[in-house]
Amino acid sequence: MALFKGGRYRVIVASICVVLFIQLADTKQVFAQDSTSFEPQKAAFTINGRADRPVVIPFELVNNLVIIEARINGSVPLKLIVDTGVSNVLITSLPNGEEISLRSTRTVTLSGLGEGDPIEAFYAEQNQLNIGSVEGSNIEVLFLKKDIFNLSAFMGTYVHGLIGYDLFAHFAVEIDYIAKKLILYKPEEFEEKFQKLPEHRWWHKYPITIEERKPYIDVDFKHRPGLPYTSLRLLIDSGSSNAFSLYKITREDIIVPQSHIKALIGVGLSGNVNGYLGRVQKMKLGEEFIFEEPVVAYPDSFAIRRAFELGDRNGSIGGEVLRRFKIIFHYRDNYILVRRNHNFGEEFHYNRSGIDINTPLPNIPLFVVSEVRENSPADREGIKTDDIIKKINGESVLDMDLNKIINLLQKSKRSRMKIRVQRDSVFKNFHLLLNDQLKVDPKE
Repeated sequence: MALFKGGRYRVIVASICVVLFIQLADTKQVFAQDSTSFEPQKAAFTINGRADRPVVIPFELVNNLVIIEARINGSVPLKLIVDTGVSNVLITSLPNGEEISLRSTRTVTLSGLGEGDPIEAFYAEQNQLNIGSVEGSNIEVLFLKKDIFNLSAFMGTYVHGLIGYDLFAHFAVEIDYIAKKLILYKPEEFEEKFQKLPEHRWWHKYPITIEERKPYIDVDFKHRPGLPYTSLRLLIDSGSSNAFSLYKITREDIIVPQSHIKALIGVGLSGNVNGYLGRVQKMKLGEEFIFEEPVVAYPDSFAIRRAFELGDRNGSIGGEVLRRFKIIFHYRDNYILVRRNHNFGEEFHYNRSGIDINTPLPNIPLFVVSEVRENSPADREGIKTDDIIKKINGESVLDMDLNKIINLLQKSKRSRMKIRVQRDSVFKNFHLLLNDQLKVDPKE
């Protein structure tokens, strides 16, 4: 047994040479994927109470990411991002002095996206997990020895880690992004009950494949006018806040658009993941859903080299697309059900200002500039890293949360934005001209 408290560990039991490949980014583009080289253990779940009824779990939605509360081995509630790209429960930190006890710990080495060195984590088996009235046993948990992601700062609230495959493998999982509810159904009973619902005909069913504990789907892609659609194999990644990521080295017709911006796509276990943002003409799911001019992230090939050890795919589809649907994952029978919601018709946005924000004190309205994109409006006007945001368009940020700040930076209809910052003890005002720098390549 090892007791972990507030990000510090007290007991280390044994060490083995195991290499895991995990991709994880901050909430500008959050995605986490892992593959283990040891044999996964068989988890088991039971429902306390009425087992014939679905379990409804409320969640927080921050920057397109679903956050639920869970307990591990009787711990205090921990906030976990629901991430279809994660094989094991992954604890990234205990930022508020929490304690958890993990059973049968041993040290493993983690390697992932980016350009840095591998890091170490504890791997623990035979743990208990509680989410609402659901109780899981024999759960595998990974605990990072060092918090390299600082998720709480980038989420604006305390976040302790991620959860993925364990839930999706044992339940049919519905994510309702509008009602902010996660609903768990017994998979063997789900299909019969679903067919009896009057509204079942409004849903669309698509096949998925589950490989290495992760879901994949085929999506059609059209780079620019005059070109035909081509099929791409994408990871469904609910732990990514972006719309699409495409890996340009996997296909000759995946190219960075002429109109693009260089950006920090995220932060991986092995360092920064840099790349480009651009727009393509269309992405299409089946014949029913067409996404017009979505913003696509193109990670640098060197930074994503490990992704090709994790499966044969062309990229990923993330939360900016998933939030436009009510979606049900049925891993056991290899399909998803989707139904559009009122988010579907929204345009695809990106951070035109060039300012990335974090919150050094989660749940406190202190918003600090963490990154300024090179040659962005913010960069040209002189906003700097560590500036403290005080007002946006004349409105104090004291009554805002991180979601509202992100929406203002990404979805503002204005062509200009006024920002007041504090730099050391000096207050400065900036006026940003917000032009859309991303255009679809023209027809040749």
